[in-house]
Amino acid sequence: MKLVSPTSAKQREDTALSWLSRLASRPANQYLDVRVLPAAEQHQLEQWLADDPVNAQAFAEARELWLLTAAPAARIAKEDASALNAYVQQHALGKRRRRLKAAAAAIAATVVIAITLSITTRPERWMENALADYHTLPGQVQSLVLADGSEVTLDGDSAISVSLGAGYRDIRLTRGAAYFHVFHNGEPFVVRTGDGDVRVLGTQFEVRLGAENTQVTVEQGRVGVDAVGHAQQQLTAGQRVGFGAKGLGNLEMVNAQQALGWREGRISLRQQPLKDALQVLQRYYPERIVLLNHELAGRPVSGDFTTQDPQAILMAMQSLLGFSLKRLPGGTVVIW
Repeated sequence: MKLVSPTSAKQREDTALSWLSRLASRPANQYLDVRVLPAAEQHQLEQWLADDPVNAQAFAEARELWLLTAAPAARIAKEDASALNAYVQQHALGKRRRRLKAAAAAIAATVVIAITLSITTRPERWMENALADYHTLPGQVQSLVLADGSEVTLDGDSAISVSLGAGYRDIRLTRGAAYFHVFHNGEPFVVRTGDGDVRVLGTQFEVRLGAENTQVTVEQGRVGVDAVGHAQQQLTAGQRVGFGAKGLGNLEMVNAQQALGWREGRISLRQQPLKDALQVLQRYYPERIVLLNHELAGRPVSGDFTTQDPQAILMAMQSLLGFSLKRLPGGTVVIW
């Protein structure tokens, strides 16, 4: 099918990406050499590029961005496919396991192509949401009351599973962050993550999953953190601790009202590395944010922002640090 010369910037970008997808689909063509195309297609592409200098510019910019993002896209695709399989193994049973495993295999195969094109697909979210009792979308903060009377507030892009019964109350946080106001009925209340367990000894606290560890912040009362290989660490109001594969972190004093301001639509960043600040922003930004510059990742960001306008937060960060930013078709943001 012949590609028609576009009349708008978006059509130009789409056409350029369509040609690039043809080039990338050819075996051993990681550098997007146009000579691998059949003669007829080469002629079509050359004609489209010659029709308008803006077409050639759009194609050159898209090719540069494609080459820049190829390695991160492949890494993200591999991580997403691994996450799918992990959730299938952990949560699916019997016929459900077989159905989900087949679905995961199909999704994993598709996502490699989809992410390479736009880095927007996040299929592990589908699996987490399907297996969770409650979940939120990016930018959505939701409060709910559990059957035992405890109150939970989920941050944007978060998910939990709930198991309540005689003598136990178990919550598994599989993504994001949750704030708990526990109703005391004499039964233990435990929040479980892949890094360890948080046992309630008081009332109000937050558990947040990060890229490298789990973080617990107490607003009122006491909690006990059971990290693998460590004695229980108890926290009281205004204290925070992180724990994960690298062990148990140091106990910190924090302004709990400021740290937990996301419940009222506020986030405060204080000398936070950009990679961590973007992870916070990702809870409210509807599409994937990809950071390519490792040096830039460690540069500090500070400021007070409203979560109602995540686009303004991103623009403020760009103004502060001066990084380059590109929006791919579909909304994904690439930063370098």
